[in-house]
Amino acid sequence: MKRKNVRLSTWLMILGLAMNGAVYAEAQSNTLSHEFSGSVLFSDQFMPNGQRTEAAYSDEVVREKLYSVDLESTVRKGSNSVFMWLEYSRNPLDNGISSLFANTNEDAGTTEDGAGTSRLQVSSLYWQYALPDNMSSVLLGLAEVSMLVDTNDVANDEVGQFMAAGFVNNPGIDFPDYAPAIRYQGMSADEKWQWRALLSTAKGLADNGGNYTDTLSQIDGGEGIFSALEGQRQLANMTTLTLGSWHNSDTKRHGVYSAIYKQLGNLQLHSRLSHSRSYKSIVIEEDTPPSQTQFASLVAEYKYQAFTFASGMSYLSHEWTDGSSINTRMAECYVQYNWTKHLHMTFATQWHDGVINDDIKKPISANWQNVMSLRTVLYW
Repeated sequence: MKRKNVRLSTWLMILGLAMNGAVYAEAQSNTLSHEFSGSVLFSDQFMPNGQRTEAAYSDEVVREKLYSVDLESTVRKGSNSVFMWLEYSRNPLDNGISSLFANTNEDAGTTEDGAGTSRLQVSSLYWQYALPDNMSSVLLGLAEVSMLVDTNDVANDEVGQFMAAGFVNNPGIDFPDYAPAIRYQGMSADEKWQWRALLSTAKGLADNGGNYTDTLSQIDGGEGIFSALEGQRQLANMTTLTLGSWHNSDTKRHGVYSAIYKQLGNLQLHSRLSHSRSYKSIVIEEDTPPSQTQFASLVAEYKYQAFTFASGMSYLSHEWTDGSSINTRMAECYVQYNWTKHLHMTFATQWHDGVINDDIKKPISANWQNVMSLRTVLYW
């Protein structure tokens, strides 16, 4: 119990320092404002020409139609704001595209409860405070941790950008899912680097069967913590460099990552690299994390009038100390058309090579299987 008390004391100390700054800082404004936005997404995914994989559990992989709803609300007063995100997504079919090809649709099955049933879920509820210098802020509460670090404007949103896993978040980082977190971000003294320090529990809602009580009770760090430190610098010619490191005490893994963003007129380029490994180089047994993981991706986006054209490729490699390895390659291209400022439609095609579902005991492999997607998003 002593070790847990020390961890709990650390969380309370960080919270106390943040609240102390909020109490004694001069408020920018006493006006209360409210912002509300949302989106409804409909997706239709299928495999052309009836393609199948030899290792598929079912004789037929069916065409899959899914939908999801996101509602976001922000209340602001002075330097303080409270953000809430409500989310609902229809469960994928057992023999559907997103169940067999686990990397095709990052919007599928994100709000399951312990019984595997879809539900309306509070995915984020956090308080954020902007410090008087207007360059620093602190965030505290329940959040989607992968949205707090390693972010960008090209490949970070499955609702309006790429849908494949290799182009939404960095799969080489052991992010928890919807977890209690605290993040501080600020600027270096010379104002050349923006940096972020993040601390969260290592297990989120998805790891606790969607149970909020179990998830929130882990703020003492008893089930492990996830931490990250990130620096971002604006370089010349519309170029941004990101460098970061992370550690997950539950999965017993740590790693480093980097990203570079470049804008050339209407063309945007973004690349990610990461390397991670287990604490010790030992012979990997069943259910033990791989010895090391490498990830690389490159995406390009070009906007022309109401159209957006984008393409990307990614590579993920898990290597064991006994010499064995599992490699996954993904590619996705899409064309998006904005009918109005509240409606866009996207046609995408994906190719998957290597492991397409590593969430099961025996991974399913494929040789450049093709998945087509049609996505319609209504937003306000």
